[in-house]
Amino acid sequence: MRDGHKRRLSWAAVGLGVVALLILPKVFVYFYATGLKAKLTDPIWSAPSEQQSVEAFAHWAAGYWRVSTEKDYWNRLRGLPKPFKPQKEAISFLSGDGQCTEFVAAARWVFGERLKVVRHDIMFPAAGHSALSVQLSDGRWVFIDPFLGWMFKDKDRLLGLLELRELLAAGRPLKDYAVQLKPDAVDGLYEGLLKAFDAKEFETMDVRLVLPLKGRKTWSLGELDGDWRDTQRAGQENALTSHFFYVGRRYSADFQFRYVLPEDGRNYELVFHLTEVPSPAALPYFSIPPAIEGKTMRFRLTPEHPSLVMDASGATKRRWIGIDRLDVTAQ
Repeated sequence: MRDGHKRRLSWAAVGLGVVALLILPKVFVYFYATGLKAKLTDPIWSAPSEQQSVEAFAHWAAGYWRVSTEKDYWNRLRGLPKPFKPQKEAISFLSGDGQCTEFVAAARWVFGERLKVVRHDIMFPAAGHSALSVQLSDGRWVFIDPFLGWMFKDKDRLLGLLELRELLAAGRPLKDYAVQLKPDAVDGLYEGLLKAFDAKEFETMDVRLVLPLKGRKTWSLGELDGDWRDTQRAGQENALTSHFFYVGRRYSADFQFRYVLPEDGRNYELVFHLTEVPSPAALPYFSIPPAIEGKTMRFRLTPEHPSLVMDASGATKRRWIGIDRLDVTAQ
């Protein structure tokens, strides 16, 4: 009896030890990252003005972050079971590498305690990107992109993305406002800003996709091969964004896609060939109900309704299906 009790106690101690070892990385990362964050940001917050703090943070972040897919010690912690996994923003901060979405998450965690810092999504004709908008205490929004290495100023005043759009639309050159934050800043992307769509994380991005029929009766995008990747590439080549390959909600951002056809008095049929059979309950909202047969969804557009809206912003889960090919036929 006594031996059995000892064995149970021994196993309990082993179990507690294992749990402690699993919890240790989570606790260590939290306290280490929090302390390092305070040490790094104290000089930034000591700047004479909010705008100067934002600029100081942009310069620091541009030099700190690197674009890499290497799995260092910190990134390996992402593989721990969920109850024991450290905060992902803290991991991204300590690792200091990754893509733009990891950067935005880390930057918000580091810099978002005193100012409102939000993800700002931009959908360029051939690429998608996420940067930061920061709201100053006077309510004004300013935009920074340390990941690509840019911020934008009009003389001594930091600009928001909407202000930059308005200046470019008035014919002013981008170089008059662009401030380079690092030597290897990615050049050229913001030259296409007027053709891009954007939204802050709490807004729905209305993406207007004009399908390039150019007088043709039929037009297709992608190959009927069971894969959505060629459809994505074809969408980029036709300046229809890098998101033209799925229906549903694939990312955390709220996108509303508007497929626009020529207003030429003709009826059109849009046929989405999907990579799997769609479940009606899992589909996003469509402004025109689809006719579903197997992996195919058909939409009929008329002169009275010359566009199709797909809105997945109400979905609470990321659920999407790839587009194998899109066919458009004038009738």
